[in-house]
Amino acid sequence: MDKTRHYQGNPQKNSPALGATLAYLGVNGLLALLHGSQGCSSFIRLQLSRHYKEPIPLNSTALLEDSVIFGGWEHLKKGIAVAADKYKPQIIGVMSTGLTETFGDDMVSALSSLRSERPDLLDLPVVLASTPDYIGSMQEGYQRTVEALITTLAGHSAKTKEQSASSSGFNLNEDPALSIALLPGCHLTPGDVDELKEIVMEFGFRPITIPDLSISLDGHAELEAAPVVQGGTLLEDFQRLAMSKACLSFGLSMEKAGETVRKSYEIPHYNFPSITGLTATDTFVLTLAKISGKPIPAKLLRQRSRLLDTLADFNDQLGGLKIAIALEMDLLYSLASCLVEVGAELSVALSASQANIHTLSLPIPIEVGDLETLEDRAAQSTLIIANSNGRQAAGLLKLPHLRAGLPVFDRVGYPQKRWIGYEGTQQFLFDTLNSVG
Repeated sequence: MDKTRHYQGNPQKNSPALGATLAYLGVNGLLALLHGSQGCSSFIRLQLSRHYKEPIPLNSTALLEDSVIFGGWEHLKKGIAVAADKYKPQIIGVMSTGLTETFGDDMVSALSSLRSERPDLLDLPVVLASTPDYIGSMQEGYQRTVEALITTLAGHSAKTKEQSASSSGFNLNEDPALSIALLPGCHLTPGDVDELKEIVMEFGFRPITIPDLSISLDGHAELEAAPVVQGGTLLEDFQRLAMSKACLSFGLSMEKAGETVRKSYEIPHYNFPSITGLTATDTFVLTLAKISGKPIPAKLLRQRSRLLDTLADFNDQLGGLKIAIALEMDLLYSLASCLVEVGAELSVALSASQANIHTLSLPIPIEVGDLETLEDRAAQSTLIIANSNGRQAAGLLKLPHLRAGLPVFDRVGYPQKRWIGYEGTQQFLFDTLNSVG
């Protein structure tokens, strides 16, 4: 008999504020400021630093008990002012928490009040993202923050046309129609974002990636840790969104952000719920060929040929797998739909939140569940795919465990892994087979 639980036994989801932090970490020169307690920011830094093996620049308004009673309005004003004066960031990105949202802090009014008191801060772009813990998981916080970045920064004028061009490497004589906007979801690794950009450039486009983790959290060496983000999307890139030939968003959670770009600048928008798997990658590549008016590059055709050979070589082994998967919704759908395409059977599909749960379909129902649910339901599976916290369930059930999602802290090189495109799909299938072999 099924037992009903009224608690989260071993949660698999991360907080929306962590997702917001991740989005901010892809914007160059930005100082991230969490409007909440010091403990919340410390936990987010811990999760992200374990995953990326990098120092995470995140500040906090450091609310205490009296702030909860009397409100954190003045704390937020002071936090923005101190950050601006001390660190001189190009941008400040603020995200709320369940604590501040529950007692109703009005971040917009606080910022307006601060600017009336400090006219010298009028030109400093400040992005405000509402990310309380009760809206869902990391994916929802990331999504809201990307939308806030676009709506706030795209309208913020650059210093001069010449400075904008020189600082971003943009050639003033270059055809603006060569630019294309990319909105990667939080389920893509820095390696995935790099792959996205490489594929787009094969068609002659210059990608404007928002946010761009491939040059901020890609594991490059820095001489010293900095309080602001080093690398990522430039402020000037946001102003050039209007010149893009099209906007491409990746993951169904990013569809709304892509529609914001479409409506604001009247450019075509294409959403790709997945770019892992043969069919999904074909759809992406054919769309790029259509937009560019160019044939598919030989490099991509060669990669596709290698993937087809892999499918032919290992079809019988892939078809015998029974897989339990527990991830954020966009990543769950990307990997699960690829596995279904190659003939594997899904035994369990557990999402971290309700996001698009009735929109994305798989051969079995997608359910919201924690890692204790995974432990209860995955006993008859061949393989578990989950983040590193799924290791307890895999250990108890004596099943192989392929790490995916966030956090992954007990495997080396995860941020550089590629799961998308023809090559990423091929590597994912190799990893799947090697995990059970």
